[in-house]
Amino acid sequence: MTREEFLARLSRLSPLAEANPASYRRKVWFWALLGYAFILLLLLGTVGLIALTLALGFFTRAFGLIWKVVIVLGIFAWKVLRSLWVEFEPPQGVPLTSTEAAPLLALLQQQTRALKAPRVHQVLLTSDFNASAVQVPRLGIFGWPRNYVVVGLPLLQALSPNQAAAVVGHELGHLRGGHGRFGAWIYRVSQTWSQLIGQLERQAGRTIFSRFTAWYVPRFNAWSHPVRRTDEFAADAAAAQLVSPQAMAEALCATVTRDAALDKLHWDKLTASLAEQPAPPVDAISRLLPLAKEGRLPVTDEQSQLTAAFEADPDLFSTHPTLGERLKALGQAPAVPPLPDTSAAEAWLGDHLPRLAATLDAEWVAANASLWRERHELLQQQRQRLQELTARQEASETLTPDETWELADLTEDHVGNREALPLFQQLVEDAKWGTAARFSVGRVLTNLDDAAGLAVLDEVMAQEPSYMGPGLAIQEAYHQRLGNREKVRQIGAVQLRHADVLDEAVEERGRLRATDQMLPHELSEQPLQDLLREITTPEYGIRRAWLLRKQVQHFAHKPMYVLLVTPHPDKRLRNQDAIGAWVRDLAEKITLPGEGFVVATGGEYAWLEQKAKQTVGAALIEA
Repeated sequence: MTREEFLARLSRLSPLAEANPASYRRKVWFWALLGYAFILLLLLGTVGLIALTLALGFFTRAFGLIWKVVIVLGIFAWKVLRSLWVEFEPPQGVPLTSTEAAPLLALLQQQTRALKAPRVHQVLLTSDFNASAVQVPRLGIFGWPRNYVVVGLPLLQALSPNQAAAVVGHELGHLRGGHGRFGAWIYRVSQTWSQLIGQLERQAGRTIFSRFTAWYVPRFNAWSHPVRRTDEFAADAAAAQLVSPQAMAEALCATVTRDAALDKLHWDKLTASLAEQPAPPVDAISRLLPLAKEGRLPVTDEQSQLTAAFEADPDLFSTHPTLGERLKALGQAPAVPPLPDTSAAEAWLGDHLPRLAATLDAEWVAANASLWRERHELLQQQRQRLQELTARQEASETLTPDETWELADLTEDHVGNREALPLFQQLVEDAKWGTAARFSVGRVLTNLDDAAGLAVLDEVMAQEPSYMGPGLAIQEAYHQRLGNREKVRQIGAVQLRHADVLDEAVEERGRLRATDQMLPHELSEQPLQDLLREITTPEYGIRRAWLLRKQVQHFAHKPMYVLLVTPHPDKRLRNQDAIGAWVRDLAEKITLPGEGFVVATGGEYAWLEQKAKQTVGAALIEA
């Protein structure tokens, strides 16, 4: 199902959900059970076939053949069960005890009783500016969840106890009794199927089960989307009932302005220190606590951020309503809330706050130390290289196009995009770097709010479709900054269609089928000789080889090659596993003249060998 098809289906389903919520929930319940019914039918059918086969064996006495059939069916049943065993990782964080967070745990118990929500098994503290309620099904797709509430220390430090109580109430509202529990179950089913798809994609081959999930999951997600979206409003309403609509609205507005303030006042400065500091600071989380409580951006910046969030168009793919939709449902106006006199972190964690912050400091360092060191070393090397190239340029030395591109790239990263612009402009006519340089010129101009960059991006995107994704994103951000909402919507529609085309392109380039049309490779002499010289390397052990080109519908200017090979007898590859390992090794070593596959003759690609032999000029090595 494409994105456009998904949105079209949503446009039909959302009015149904609004017109008759009870009837619609029953239909969603049916779709959820349909998935379980298919699994049960598949397993019971397999077990029934095994029993029938054994019965036939008993009466016919053909035990040898019967046992082979039973083994095949048993292996199939095992693969289905193995596919269904989806393991959910529990959320990470510092577990809070009743000694450390007695007020928070008491609040959770009170709200849980009021909402008739299931028991919270564990409360975790993290360094994120976020909060969530997480259900981890202990039996995978069959449920039996363990419930977690995860709260971020920076968020608790930015909110008053009343505001934070509303946030916690919202998260528990997703688990509440009645419709809330139904919504939580639907969300858990959706997440389980999504993980199941990822697991099936990692397994080789396509089965009846994977084909069912490819059909079922997009349709279930479409049907459940309005329920999950409605559940967000219901969770806000539950929090408003537990605390107050004003507290919930203040918390929503604070998450917009305070998160932006922490990014600019803390995290951006921390990132900027990467080049100077060889190791990450040991107090990154503790250091942000004062800023989380008292840090403010200029009033005009806060108000513009809040206005933009309030007026933003809904993301049709997201089940989370916009800030404007949520505030309107609460009957509240957008307003920057005052800073708290006492933060929720101070009120709920008390004297344990510094120690818990230090624990999060240590966890943050452990998680980021290696990456920090690697990034620091890279930045140091880049700065040194930038100095070398700049010195050569200032000495009037002529740089090669590759060196000019490197200088432009490093200048943009370490000096600024204005300074890099003339360097990119020098390369717009270069045979190798011209397209990338023109895109960079358009990108820099557009990011500098120069409308001339839009036309440059359009030109590059028309010439090279691979630039469509980033180019449209740059244009969208430009119009968002200027408040051109209609233009943003138009670009969003183009992005939607382009994303569908990319999905289709990935699908057709991701595998080979017997129905694929194979064409002559049409390589020029030099690339062909380069490839031939490489595949005749003695240690590769290739006895025969053919090169074909797969006909593709999307991005046909980027050829898709198929190199079909047969191992030399001296390789002594006795089975398909050994041949598969040999082919994977070849695929890593051989550089094709474009995208493509390296596959072995025989087995599942016997059809390909027939096509190769019928294609003029495909044979590269003949025994």
